[in-house]
Parts: sequence; structure tokens; C-alpha cells
Amino acid sequence: MRALALSLFVSLATFATASADMPVVGIAGSTDQSLRRPAALTDTLDYEQVREIVWLALDRDTSDRSLRNIVKKDSWVVLKPNIVTANIATMSDFNAEGVLHWGLVTDLRVIKAVSEYLIAKVGPKRITFAEGGVWPSRNEKYAYDGWNCPFPAFENLSYEGIVNELNARQSVTNLDIVELETDEGVYVTDMDPRKSGIKSFQDIAPGKPDGTSKDKWTKRQGYWIAKTVLDCDVLVSVPVMKTHSSAGTTLALKNMMGALHNQSYKITRSKAPVHQGSQLGLLRGICDLLCAIQPDYAVIEGFWATEQQHLGQNGVNCQHNVVVAGGDVVAAEAIANMTMGFNPLDLELLRMMNLRKMGQWNPDSITVVGPPVRTLTRNFIRAANTYSARGIRTWLMAGPVRKPVEKPEEVKPVDGGSIEGQKWSILDGDAIIDSGTNAAPPYLYQECLLYTVPGSEKAREGSTFYLAVKVSTLRKDLCGQLLVGVQGGEARAFFNGRAVDIKRDVYGYNPTPIPFLKFREGENLLVLELVKGKSEALKVAATVCDLDGDRLYDIALDPKSE
Repeated sequence: MRALALSLFVSLATFATASADMPVVGIAGSTDQSLRRPAALTDTLDYEQVREIVWLALDRDTSDRSLRNIVKKDSWVVLKPNIVTANIATMSDFNAEGVLHWGLVTDLRVIKAVSEYLIAKVGPKRITFAEGGVWPSRNEKYAYDGWNCPFPAFENLSYEGIVNELNARQSVTNLDIVELETDEGVYVTDMDPRKSGIKSFQDIAPGKPDGTSKDKWTKRQGYWIAKTVLDCDVLVSVPVMKTHSSAGTTLALKNMMGALHNQSYKITRSKAPVHQGSQLGLLRGICDLLCAIQPDYAVIEGFWATEQQHLGQNGVNCQHNVVVAGGDVVAAEAIANMTMGFNPLDLELLRMMNLRKMGQWNPDSITVVGPPVRTLTRNFIRAANTYSARGIRTWLMAGPVRKPVEKPEEVKPVDGGSIEGQKWSILDGDAIIDSGTNAAPPYLYQECLLYTVPGSEKAREGSTFYLAVKVSTLRKDLCGQLLVGVQGGEARAFFNGRAVDIKRDVYGYNPTPIPFLKFREGENLLVLELVKGKSEALKVAATVCDLDGDRLYDIALDPKSE
């Protein structure tokens, strides 16, 4: 039982050989010429096409952690879809602004295809569909709920219909449904199962459940979780591809919020216990929850997906006929983000999961079996321009210096060297952010990304600090933009010895009219000159990115940011 035993753009060939120390992710899209009926990535597909793509992605996972290997004949498998809303009259957000939002929920054709795959390839004793519904519970005697209502865009499938059909067709595997809202709750306190040394990331507000104080913020002590997802033998997260205002995307990891046991918190159809303090606090809470649950596998799909999400459960439907599958759930999420146009190294949640030893997030350390990821990429519109990337977190730093450098464009940083009486040393922005409490304010994720420049708290007004990083590339044609956010002072930027205009917003990522940086092949030097104002501390954040604010591919940072 689970409760007891809990880069560069990837361009590998379709039949790539997995490295022994790298997780394997299988990927397939509707354009694959090995399919019987290939189609464009934006085409509307029928069930036979969907099933063939799902099976192809699952087959391409050739690792020991493939679904075929981790599921046994005596296994109880739980498939956890993402069903935040349903096509019923009581759920107004599904029909928000007069548009049916099919992309908000997992495509039932994928749930059926994964179930058929398991039955055909293994034949486990039980498959359960489990979710904590936001619709009326099954015992509230509504005519429809999220389990029995048909979804026309998914060929009129319903969860109860799939269960009845597959149970009638065969007798090896029993299929059923568990409503996690009314399941039994289990309190889990081990949120560091891989022994990372980090017991929890999230801070809990005074007087809130899972904390230990009525008057101050304290670290999370545990989570009430639905018993089914802990007791099953194999837990599979099956989310839809969606953008999100603070996480960037909501995929296999955030999907596990539905496993929270609301009744134990004496709430109904809410995930409030995970939402603590700032938007960064939410990501910390999701990380802690995932570590407590430890899902075994991810199947991430985009046949109906959502981009440009705003507040609430709405957004813009899009179709992205791609499936990503893997037993390293973090690695699968990293590659899925790449197919959506996001750089996984930008995502705070993936960094925290990797730090907790829950999976690999760096695409350079993931074996992708399938076509090159770039051939299956759609540039999803980010969530109403509210999400921001991590940016450059590690620098060589010097300061406060005795006096500003006369020609900062000529600064030559060397670890251990000196400048105006101050030695260059490593500034670790991740460590600074991780040591802070995720209280609000600041609430917005953009503001949470700013980290304090060491030594600036007690420095005089007008004190000057220098940050430097080397950005190397093998490309001769690489261009990008520099975004810098500063609080408590002013900043100037120099790139390869030339002054660069920078946007003056806190850490804005909206497309800007500033000139692009033109990188030269080899090493490029970025230097920031920061001058403290009257505030208590000087805070900074910066990145080199494309027009959408996503970190550039084909670069290497020195010092490394991860």
C-alpha cells in the first residue's frame, strides 16, 4: 500500500535510448507519422485518434517506472483527473461569458484510453476514478453531478458511463468511482519522504489549521488527505494543460490539490488550507502536499486545453494534441511545460520539488522518447500577464563599495577578487527567498521574486552594490531582453560593456519596447549596478528572456542559477 511505502531544447529521436541515471518521459502528438491518421496539433480529433496518441506516449516510456512496469495484476490503480467544474447547470464557470470551457477539465477520452491501456497491457484488479468534486456531492440527490453528466466535446462520455462500459466489456479489472469529498481522511505529517532535510516549505498563518501558533506564522505540520490516494498501489495524475496566474501552469502537480480531504478541515468544496499567505505561499503548499502524497505517474494531455487564464475558473479554450507521460512526475511536468512554451527552469514549484528530491526538472537531465519537443510546442498565452519566471538567482556580488566604480562597464568580476575594497562573493537568491515567510504582503508572485541584497539592510543611503553573471551561448543569432526589478533603490545595467535600458517596473514581464540584447557567440557579461535608496533594504530580481518573459534556451549561466 502507498500509505505504508510511500537546457537545451530536447531533440532526441523517437527511439532514443534511456540513460540509466536519467528519468524517461514519453511524448506523442497528433502529427506523428507513425499514427494511422495523423492530424494537425490544433485539429479536433475523435476517440480513436486520442486513444492511439495516449497509447503511443505510454509505450514510449521504456523505463522501469513505466506504467506497464509499476502496475501489477493485483494492483489497485487510482486515476486522478482534474475536474474543477462540470457541464451542469449549477456550475456557472463552465459556461462563463457564454463559452463552454472544455479546456478546464481532463478530457474523458484520455481517462478511458488510459483505463483501456491498463486493462490490455496488465489487467490490474481495480481501477478507480477519484476526485474531490466542486460540484454537488453524489449523496445530495442532484439529477447530475460531475461523475454522471455527459461531456459533448469528449464524445458525450461520462465517468459513470466509462465505468459501466468497461466493466461490462471484461471481467479482469473492476472499475469504480470514489468521491474524495466524502472519503475518509488521513493526517499525513511526513512531507519529506525522500530525506531532503526540508520538512516543509509552507508557512501557516496564525490560528490556521496545520500550524502550531495562534499569534505567529509557523511551518506546516501536515495535511489531511483523502485515504483513497494513500491506500492505492499506484496513483496516476491525469491533468489537462492549463495556464495559471502564480504557478505559470497547472498540470500533474497542482492537480493533487483535489486529494485534500475537505471534511477533515470542516469545509466543503474548497482548497483554502493550501492557500496560505502570498501566491508564493500557494506554491510552497502544493509542494508540501505533493511530498505527502507522492503520486506514482503522470499522463498530461492537451486535446482541449486552457490558456490566458484569468481570476476564477475561466480562460480561453485551445487545442494542443500532445500527451506527455512518465514515472518521474516532476520530469513529465517539466517536459509538458516545454510543449506549452514555458522553460521549466523558470518554474518555482519544479525547483522546490527537485530540492525535495521528488524528481528531475532540468531538461538536460531528462531522456525524452518521442519527436523533438520543439516540434510539439505551442506558445500558450500566459495567465493574464500575472505569472513571472524565476529569473537569475545566483550572482557574483560585491558591495557595499567605498565609492561607485567610475566605469562600471569595465567591471571584471572574479570570484574571490575585489572591487573598490570589497570582495566578489556568491549571492544565492534561492536561499534568501526560501528563508523568508510567505506572508502577505507582498501577495503577488512577482513581488515575492524580489530578494534582498545581502548587506543592504544596514547600508547607508546611496550605497552601491554590483551583481554580475556570465551568460554563454553557442549561437551566433541569439537575441533576448533584460528585465530587472528593483525595490528600495535604483539600478543600471551593462551588457558586454554597454549600458542597457531597463524597464522600471517592480519585475514586470509584459512585452516591452526596450531594445533586445544581442548576444555574441561564447561568453557575455551582464553587470547590474544597484544604488540603495531610503528604504530598509535593497531588493532585486532579473532575467534574460524572450518577448514573453520566458528564460532563453541555449544559454548557460556562470555562476549557475540551479
